[in-house]
Amino acid sequence: MRVAVLGASGGMGSFFVRYFLERGDSVRGSDSGGTAREKRLESFHTNAEAVKGADVTVIAVPMDCTLKVAKEVAARLKPGSTLVEISSVKGETLPALRKLIGKKVTLLSIHPLFGPALESTKGMKIAVITRKEGGSEGPEAALAKSLFPGSRIIAMSRKEHDRTMAVVLSLTHLLNVVYAGTVSQFLSPDEFMRVSTPNSSMQLTLAEAILAQDARLSYGIQAGNAYTRKVARAASRELKRVLEMIERSDWKAFEEHFSELSKRYESDKRAASVIREIYSAAEKTS
Repeated sequence: MRVAVLGASGGMGSFFVRYFLERGDSVRGSDSGGTAREKRLESFHTNAEAVKGADVTVIAVPMDCTLKVAKEVAARLKPGSTLVEISSVKGETLPALRKLIGKKVTLLSIHPLFGPALESTKGMKIAVITRKEGGSEGPEAALAKSLFPGSRIIAMSRKEHDRTMAVVLSLTHLLNVVYAGTVSQFLSPDEFMRVSTPNSSMQLTLAEAILAQDARLSYGIQAGNAYTRKVARAASRELKRVLEMIERSDWKAFEEHFSELSKRYESDKRAASVIREIYSAAEKTS
């Protein structure tokens, strides 16, 4: 199979280049922002050149460039081929892509739920956008399984995906940027880590992991998702609620709220193992 990866030198672009090469596919790519690191990649100067004759084209560029790149190559895509887009927020971009591509090629919208540093592709988790509501698997899921056999495919509608990602991604990025900003007003990272507990150490490490990512991506994940504001306002109300309990020294209200949340999450079987991993990791870095 001949695969074209647009944005081949980027994080996820490089991942997909490696993935398809390891499958034994012929991979070609283009990237105006850098040089692809994989020597086996057949490189082209333009996106239009790269997609010529490709059976599968993967758009792995920044989210706000997805539609622009798709417009560049739409007329050059091989009839009957597959166009894969991987943006973290689908919003209005996906309907625009569907309208642009029409029936000439098959559009597969996925969201890899992992970063480019993933070493083993076995069991990787991928959200696949279907036209059906309620997460019903359709032809999109079957196509994704054929391209990524062995992966855990999660079928979701476009709206369901963005609503969910507003909590899973947008909120996580937002809170960790706020956390890092707050810590920096009082302590340097070295001062913090010198007296950190296992939990606080892992929290700062998570914030640093978010900050190590591309600012453009983090901003797009938060600002580009129409559901983020609703989730962020809920987080703001929750912070205000807990802070008010503390300010008025209302132990009873705090204990009731804490216990309610604890019960809600106690069925999560991962908790015990995660706690062990946190303490083990903290011991190694202390």
